[in-house]
Amino acid sequence: MSTLGAITAALAFISIIQFVYVRIQHRIALAEASRSQNCATPPHLPTKDFLFGLDTVFENLRALKRNGRIKQISSQHQELGKTFESYPFGRRVVSTVDVRNIQAVLSGQQEKFGVGPIREHAQGPMTGRGIITSDGGVWMHGRDMVKPTFSRSQIADRGLFEGFVQRFLQLLPIDEGRIVDLQPLFDRLILDASSEFIFGESFDSLSSDCPVDSKRFLDAFSYAQKGVGLRVLMGKMSFLIRDAKFWEACKVIRQFTQDHVDRALSNRVRHNEREDTEKNIASHVKTRMEKGNEKYILVHEMARESQNREELCSQLLNVFFAGRDTPAVALSNIFFCLARHPKAWEKIRKEVEGLKIEDLTFERLKSLRYVQYVINEALRLYPPVPNQSRTALTPSILPTGGGSTGTQPILLFLGDTVSMNFYTMHRNSAIYSPDPNAFRPERWRDIRPGWHYLPFGGGARHCPAQQLALFWVAYTVVRMAMEVKGVRNRDEVEEFVECLKLNMESGNGVQVELVRG
Repeated sequence: MSTLGAITAALAFISIIQFVYVRIQHRIALAEASRSQNCATPPHLPTKDFLFGLDTVFENLRALKRNGRIKQISSQHQELGKTFESYPFGRRVVSTVDVRNIQAVLSGQQEKFGVGPIREHAQGPMTGRGIITSDGGVWMHGRDMVKPTFSRSQIADRGLFEGFVQRFLQLLPIDEGRIVDLQPLFDRLILDASSEFIFGESFDSLSSDCPVDSKRFLDAFSYAQKGVGLRVLMGKMSFLIRDAKFWEACKVIRQFTQDHVDRALSNRVRHNEREDTEKNIASHVKTRMEKGNEKYILVHEMARESQNREELCSQLLNVFFAGRDTPAVALSNIFFCLARHPKAWEKIRKEVEGLKIEDLTFERLKSLRYVQYVINEALRLYPPVPNQSRTALTPSILPTGGGSTGTQPILLFLGDTVSMNFYTMHRNSAIYSPDPNAFRPERWRDIRPGWHYLPFGGGARHCPAQQLALFWVAYTVVRMAMEVKGVRNRDEVEEFVECLKLNMESGNGVQVELVRG
């Protein structure tokens, strides 16, 4: 063996010994601290590898490959209870569907938990630091910058979205006896609307001649998204992933976004709008709303608040990353359900009978009770984001889940992860009885689930674009109901095939036959 090889082997051996020592010390300290604070550990996920948890990692990867990772987590909760712990790659993960723990993490003790340790490393190469990836001042500043974008007054302006919906409807094969997969069409609809809303320039993916730059960006974005998902799963061990194409895709994405930022900054200088930088963004939006003659574009407005090119690029990509997929996945999952429940579609058609396009305001859509029931029920069964994680930024205590009875508090150390599975929580029979696994929109006449229903997260970090997403979703459902008489399932597989990237969508798409109204 060469000298260099011997040194490398020695360093690797020392690193392993150090890793093992730290892990053992961590578990001893955890046990001692738990006893002193009257806490207890939750049930353990069975493992053969006590130190590294590699069997847990490999089983998670196998479940992901066979399209069953979320169902696997649900089965683990059924076996071990509402809260349990595991040690993939030797790091502690506390998995919980107990609403008391989830409320503590997302709201009651939210300052003690963050996303940065998980997301900045995994997602940073693609989007940089911003409202989705970071904690503290970076997150707060980003939220202040984007929050006015999603005000009700801006959402209520349906003119922009209607144009994209018309293009979408023109692509639907109706009365031709053809099978169409709605999933990619919903993707393109939301992509065009969100890119116009954020960048001021639609990608025109619904058009037959999608611009070359747009297609290059979209291909890169799709590839990088998959890479981020794998990096999240691998955690600190993601350095083992060797994928030059991922880094090239990230470069393409950031360059495209920086070009839009540069144009926005140049536009600001040309119009000599220095006085606007002395105002906060809320008052500026109010002024523009009062004028009522200008389109609100996020990149232009953010350029009034900051001239830092890198910061603007990262914050915009954070918003686009979060907003591009969620409404499209929600629509796909809703129509997956509707295609298998024709009576629900008939009830929607009856509710929207007589409505005209100009009637479809934010308030009117909210008043369509059965439409809202259907949306709520589909988001309950198949939340686009079925699982969220937070890292303990300081020693913390979860209120329940420990000990043999599962009622004692659980002590968390700095760096421990809390994983919250909304897919499982949304099937709690105590809240959603009867038939918690069944699609029954009528149940929403009587239930008010509160923290037991979190399709957009909860607490201060809930999705800031929630109302915009729900508006786009409801608007699309109603416009289709105005044009389409029947939605018939043409998928040979009746059950939902889970496809988990960063969102959860149907692995078989939404294969339907549409009948003209």
